Amino acid sequence: MSVSEREIEESRYNWLYFHGEDVRTKKFQKKINKKPTLTYAILINTAIILGCILTIWILANLVG
Repeated sequence: MSVSEREIEESRYNWLYFHGEDVRTKKFQKKINKKPTLTYAILINTAIILGCILTIWILANLVG
């Protein structure tokens, strides 16, 4: 592969950056493929449920 072909290939994949990190690196792939922990899942579900309850309560107070 000549230099110009390599430069063309690198410029073609220039958009593979996420917040300044190359998405093709093993470190980045490990970071995005990490499984969520049980604590994290419980906290997110609790926040969603409380948000729904709060929204319903606000709407009920505005209408009624």
